Amino acid sequence: MKMPVLRRREDKSTELVELDLQEVLYINIEDRNIVYHTRTDKYYQITKLSELDEHLPQLGFDLLDKTNLVNMNEVKSFDPKLGNIYFDEHPDKSSKVASVAFIQQKIRKNQIAQAIARNTGTTLTYSLKDTPGAASSDLNTI
Repeated sequence: MKMPVLRRREDKSTELVELDLQEVLYINIEDRNIVYHTRTDKYYQITKLSELDEHLPQLGFDLLDKTNLVNMNEVKSFDPKLGNIYFDEHPDKSSKVASVAFIQQKIRKNQIAQAIARNTGTTLTYSLKDTPGAASSDLNTI
């Protein structure tokens, strides 16, 4: 059986790797971390979302609040009133849901909309709203 773990590099950064548990000689605790020892290295159990967030953006995962690391490649709809992302185009009571922190809703509004459009095969359309005092010819040239 393989499991994702962290390997520390010499510069103290980490890399996400798969560890074959057949290679583990023993497991212990070091500074409150579960550590897997092999003949050549040691690996650390992932215990925080922030540790995964450091390594999973290239796979499409984003930390949208402190409790949800969301695969943006699977997001199909968003309810801004509830601050929820869904993985179904037409969510119902049985749909999986992840919350989005209020500040992340503001920061990532366009990113969420783009992900939904990409994942549902739809396109985004933008329109300019009339602003007070703007001449209509100004809007037509944009």
